[in-house]
Amino acid sequence: MSTISAAAIDLQSDESLIWSLSEFDDHRRAIEFVRHFRDSLCIYSNKVEQIYASYDVIIPSGVDSDLVVVPDLEAFTETWYSIAEKAILSTPYTIVPGGVVGRSGLYLHEAGKGKAVPLAAGLQAVSEEFEKNGDEFLPILTKGDLRAFRKQAPMLHLHRVNCKVMEEKSRFELNDIRTSIRKKLRACC
Repeated sequence: MSTISAAAIDLQSDESLIWSLSEFDDHRRAIEFVRHFRDSLCIYSNKVEQIYASYDVIIPSGVDSDLVVVPDLEAFTETWYSIAEKAILSTPYTIVPGGVVGRSGLYLHEAGKGKAVPLAAGLQAVSEEFEKNGDEFLPILTKGDLRAFRKQAPMLHLHRVNCKVMEEKSRFELNDIRTSIRKKLRACC
């Protein structure tokens, strides 16, 4: 069995790539919100311990209460394997549509702070704060990160990749992960 075939079989049963839309009144709006970030945020599957930089977001035919993240299985250079779940950390940051804060555009909100800032400026400020503390901010999405504000507005909670705990990875592979996440993130803003 080829590697691609084995990966395809794994993906068919990878519940970490099937995200529920049940908390949303408007499924279409939630799906479009996630699709907006295809080119700017990577996805992590804890079941197969992989990060995907190249993927699509679909609704399976006959099912309208779930969306499915479909990695591009031919994008070998945009898929990283054996990424332990301990390397994926929750953050207090959420991307929200401007309507949630009475404005237009996209905003970054930090839990407990109450203030939302324009997304580009917020991501830059967070990255700089991490760097000042000798760390790095490499945002990523996981199952459960798509959330609803009052059952209407979609929001994306952000996780981050912590390269410091991936001691088994080569410096080359870690730099590849960092560079790819940062490159995609630039497309966000």
